[in-house]
Amino acid sequence: MAKSIVAIAKGTQVEEMVERSLMLLGGVRSLIKKNSTVVVKPNAGHMGLPESSVNTNPDIVAAVIQELRKAQPKEIILAEASAIGCNTIDCFKASGIGEAAEKAGIDRIIDIKADPDLIQMPIRDARSDLKNISLPRFLIEADHIVNLPIFKSHVSMVFTGALKNIKGVVQDRIHYLMHQTNLADAMMDVWSVVRADLSIVDLIRPMEGFGPHSGHPTDFGCVVAGKDPVAVDATVCRMVGLDINKVDYFRAATQRGLGHFSKKKIEIRGQTIEEVHKPLYLPYLEGFEAWPEYHFYLDHACSSCQGLTAFTMTKLKLLGEYEKNKGLNIIVGQKRTLPEGVQPGKNLLFIGDCLRPLRKKINNDCLFAAGCPPVEPYPYRAIVDREDQIEIKPDGRERHTKETEIFMEKLYGKK
Repeated sequence: MAKSIVAIAKGTQVEEMVERSLMLLGGVRSLIKKNSTVVVKPNAGHMGLPESSVNTNPDIVAAVIQELRKAQPKEIILAEASAIGCNTIDCFKASGIGEAAEKAGIDRIIDIKADPDLIQMPIRDARSDLKNISLPRFLIEADHIVNLPIFKSHVSMVFTGALKNIKGVVQDRIHYLMHQTNLADAMMDVWSVVRADLSIVDLIRPMEGFGPHSGHPTDFGCVVAGKDPVAVDATVCRMVGLDINKVDYFRAATQRGLGHFSKKKIEIRGQTIEEVHKPLYLPYLEGFEAWPEYHFYLDHACSSCQGLTAFTMTKLKLLGEYEKNKGLNIIVGQKRTLPEGVQPGKNLLFIGDCLRPLRKKINNDCLFAAGCPPVEPYPYRAIVDREDQIEIKPDGRERHTKETEIFMEKLYGKK
């Protein structure tokens, strides 16, 4: 059986790394057909500035578009469906991706969530509760999909990379349903009907720590590319020191026929894994069992609120507030009734606006961190102050700045 080829390019010039990674795969003209329609799918799911590493680096988006032009495609489309509660075009603006793509000569920018021309696609042999999904016609009819994720720590999946990035081709309704079922299986179900034929992972400044929103960008200086998304993700995991045996969806992806994760079935070109190896801080491997003194109810919770909750727990520990508040019941994700044995009161915290109906039902008798998702200090402040956090208080910003400086210094050894 032929090996999957994965290219690793390390350097300081983004354009050179992108060009070299594609040359190692045979060159862009061998990957992209002349006069074809190419869809470039970055990660632009949330409102994050370019330096935050919440989204794909705009420089790599521009470099990929410029490189694709060499193959003389008919059209290059930039497309994304931002996370629930986010506006895709606003995310493109905040991240710098929209402007970078326009300067690089993109032909069209499309918000998948706003596209009305949808085609119903059945999922045969579904592994999750998804039986069919609606996908935009332009995506199904495209000749090529170029998958362009950034590597980030991720609360729901340990990390996000090539495989998870394709989750962002669905509209909000399907996005929501994916979080109500087994997310890993749902991801593979989406891949079964829409496959990227090239994945280029942004490892220039990947996010370690409490991603996908509250992590820490770290210099890595690499671009990783390949046709096989499983091999690409497995290679990236080995580069950052993540044991792939602790990532449960690799086997599911292989069973779906999406690619290989075994070292024996992957050919590395360019830099070796050993040459670029740099362990990143990936705290989600332990799961919420890392905080046994608290009680978590996380079913139907989105990754944003789960990540914020995990971040909050670590913040409590490092700022000396953990022991004072142990025994707290923390509910995240939409629920109609309180879990069995949980009582209203100040020892109960609701995180996120999806719990507003239940909060009203119990006469607001709980602590509440408002937002979709809440802003970062809200859950922490609700626990420490034992007060609802619905709007920023007069001293909020100054206090948050001081707390963040101390927390970041203790967590990462720097301010």
